Amino acid sequence: MDSLRPEDALEHFRNGYFKLRSALHDRTTRFPAYPMLFDELRTLLDVRRHLGVVHIEPANIGLVESLYGWQVFDRTMAELAAIITAMPGRELPKVCLLAVGGVPADRFVAFVPDDAAGRSLTHDDLAAMAAAVKVRLDAALHDEPFATLAPRLVVKVGHAFLSEDPFYRFERRVHAAVEEARALQDERQRNRDRVWGAELKKAIREDGIRTVWQPVVELESGALHGFEAFARGPKDSMFEMPRAMFALSGRVGAEGDLDRVCRAAAIREGSGVASGHKLFVNVLPSTLSLTGWNAGEVPELLARAGRVPKDVVVEVSERAIGADASALAPAWDALRNEGFALALDDVGTGRDGGEALDRLRPDYLKVDASVVRGIDVNLVKQEIFATIARTGETIGARLVAVGVESAEEAATLRQLGARYAQGYHFAGPSPSARWAT
Repeated sequence: MDSLRPEDALEHFRNGYFKLRSALHDRTTRFPAYPMLFDELRTLLDVRRHLGVVHIEPANIGLVESLYGWQVFDRTMAELAAIITAMPGRELPKVCLLAVGGVPADRFVAFVPDDAAGRSLTHDDLAAMAAAVKVRLDAALHDEPFATLAPRLVVKVGHAFLSEDPFYRFERRVHAAVEEARALQDERQRNRDRVWGAELKKAIREDGIRTVWQPVVELESGALHGFEAFARGPKDSMFEMPRAMFALSGRVGAEGDLDRVCRAAAIREGSGVASGHKLFVNVLPSTLSLTGWNAGEVPELLARAGRVPKDVVVEVSERAIGADASALAPAWDALRNEGFALALDDVGTGRDGGEALDRLRPDYLKVDASVVRGIDVNLVKQEIFATIARTGETIGARLVAVGVESAEEAATLRQLGARYAQGYHFAGPSPSARWAT
């Protein structure tokens, strides 16, 4: 260093500074890593008993990078950061410090000195802030640009207090408070799952699962082609909406039982709803290999309902297949040999489904609503749909456009090669009484 000219020494220190900054300041979110805030946090604690810590973590953000690539991952984190940046003065007090858990960022931390009125924080204050943050983020994740991601992002929010302790190094106290807030969100989730899981298993045992039906129509003629069965939990319960019910069933080990009960309810009611038309039934890929399909439960249910396998379209989500479509192929082919028609759902959600389409060659391709929504005014979506239509023609699959909400969308889809469609433009999911024949 002694031999460097002044201008070279300055450049050397400048480069060192930028390297250090890049290690402690996330370029994507524009937030510092929280160790950069140690001095500020220590100063705040000099005049306070404690600080609040709110930990925000998109729990499945790693899947975004593995499915869509690092550019979409970074864009998603930047969008989340923009929402969190707007929280001070709303969900959080106006005075707070925002940071990320590390670089590159995959989680966020907010340090809250006082409540909105400048008073010392209580446990209830901090819990209410964390709940408000959770509500705000959950609402945002159901809108663009997050709504098209599959699987949907799930955000966990936890909280804890940071206080000074002379027996422990300050930096370790900060790390411990952040990890405590992070662990709290998981512990609370486990406690909720224990209670809600027991309620869900009771609903499954007592046949508390209901079925609603949405028509699938032929676009050219408007004729009815069939009905798709959608499961709903007990009315006015937290399981009434399927997203919560199926997500919980996976966490508590009840997804196989729930899938079986939903399938049975759809076949039982289908005779009065879809008589003479196709019955679309959603199932988990893991249940296709069970013997109930070709012996026992399913044949008996069909016989009692006066239906045969060719009346039923078995739907599997492209999202649920996994990386190896060939693992599903033997069960898939066995169902086809029994006479069932087969559909691949959620097509176009970003996963590379080329292998699945080539190996499974479904009878129907159900194009996801994220592609269909606004397709009449979106040239990119039109090109995506046209590509799917060409693939469908190659493998002999009929296209069903899902989530059609306007006459303009329906007309565009018909021109692009969709044969069938479903959505609120035609009718929303309704109880069997509306459709009974």
